[in-house]
Amino acid sequence: MRRWWLMWLVLGSLAQAQEMTPLALLQMGSFIKKINPASYLLYAAEVKDYVEVFEPFILDVRTNEERARGFIPGSVQIHISQLPDRLGELPKEKDKPILVYCGTGHVSAVAAAYLRALGYTEVKNLSGGFRAWLELNLPVQRP
Repeated sequence: MRRWWLMWLVLGSLAQAQEMTPLALLQMGSFIKKINPASYLLYAAEVKDYVEVFEPFILDVRTNEERARGFIPGSVQIHISQLPDRLGELPKEKDKPILVYCGTGHVSAVAAAYLRALGYTEVKNLSGGFRAWLELNLPVQRP
């Protein structure tokens, strides 16, 4: 069910983009079918160890209002709508670990799929998002 929801969300969002051709949508659909959720989904219980061991680039795709309530220390905020225009702020190495998060893990799943489609090979989406981070009482930075 989760995979179908993700595919619907990504394809539905892309279908609204006027620049997307039918071929591009088909290619994105093929890409999504190939992704194994275990390869990009990081559960909250694993996140602390993952961050300590792999030292990923942490990408916050939430709004300014959400970020103002707190964020994962060391994270860089690029709202998902700005991501295509701000790719230069991401690591140049396509194999550098990237941890993407949003409030609940749904929007960041779209961002993670987008980055994987661009060739970033070590992208992880924080399942449950910032909410899951808070539930584990992990460190939070405030502006």
